[in-house]
Amino acid sequence: MQVLVNARHLANPSTGVGEYTTQLLRAAFAIDPEDSFTLLSTGSRSADPLMLPLGKGELAHVHRRIPNLLLNASVLLMGRPTLSDLAHERPDAIWLPNLDIVEVPDGARTALTIHDLSWYLFPELYSRKMRAWHAACRPERLIKRADVLLVPSKSTAEALAAAFPSVSPRITVIPHGVDRRFSPNQEPSDHGWKSKLKLPSRYLLFVGTLEPRKNVTRIIDAVAQYRERSGDPIHLALAGGFGWNNRDIRRRLVRPDVQGWVHVLGYVPSEARPTLYRHAQALLWPSLYEGFGLPILEAMASGTPVIASVSPGVAETAGEAAVLVDPLIPSDIADALGQLLGSGSLQMRLKEAGLRRAADFSWEVAARETLQTIRG
Repeated sequence: MQVLVNARHLANPSTGVGEYTTQLLRAAFAIDPEDSFTLLSTGSRSADPLMLPLGKGELAHVHRRIPNLLLNASVLLMGRPTLSDLAHERPDAIWLPNLDIVEVPDGARTALTIHDLSWYLFPELYSRKMRAWHAACRPERLIKRADVLLVPSKSTAEALAAAFPSVSPRITVIPHGVDRRFSPNQEPSDHGWKSKLKLPSRYLLFVGTLEPRKNVTRIIDAVAQYRERSGDPIHLALAGGFGWNNRDIRRRLVRPDVQGWVHVLGYVPSEARPTLYRHAQALLWPSLYEGFGLPILEAMASGTPVIASVSPGVAETAGEAAVLVDPLIPSDIADALGQLLGSGSLQMRLKEAGLRRAADFSWEVAARETLQTIRG
């Protein structure tokens, strides 16, 4: 089977969608000797195929140096070029790892991954520019056109079926995996990364884009409350770039009460993230809405306790291996911090439960099920 993969998003620093695409393709190449893959990218920056080991499968990379603004306008106004036109091939199947402004050709079996429905359920969490981009993707059209809809969780499947009842039979739940690089075992490189990232000796960790949906301001408020109550001078490390609607987050970060103990690390290279996780006292991930919680699994695989939100996609990922909190109440998060950091037995129980939970998720299994579903 010849699979054409829309890889336009891989030109940017790794986000959750980029990590998902990269890990799934790596696993697919390693396990599948029969299928061949073409990665299609466009724009001034090219997706780097060298980050994807060839394994047993065949990989081609096609990059069209067409400005994305011009290409998007052409797709929206004229309905062309299709992905097949851009790749100069007629694939058996097309995989869209995320919503995008694309035209899908007739005749090819199409699989679309829907990571969550935040754009549909909570548009107010996005900037005007991002809402316009989501509208330009014409998600309803793509969803109804796709032969297969891949989702990472049961909660996302239920939300998608509720929003678009006619596509319910085409939805398949395939949870993400977790990279085996994440481990509680310290590595010789840890000291170097801790020094390079200027990590404090004790810190709580958040990993993700700094945007309203991730609940960053309430995380800061909760840690501030915990520090004041307990007298514990623990720090907070925020690992991720600034996203949309970040004005309130930036304002919170310049207030006098957070100076010296909140560290904005920005985008952290993938090779440094295992160090970042395993040396944290806990991962704080009380997101307002997610389809899945990949940082939760990465922290658990690293032996790091997790405090997460009760929102469906997050709680489904965490299972019974995390402390769940109401994400809208900073004092609830602060209470959970007090319970966790004040109890060595709770920390050990969550570490052991988290390691077991993370072991249930595999990119190899996800890749095998994805390929089987795309084939039909």
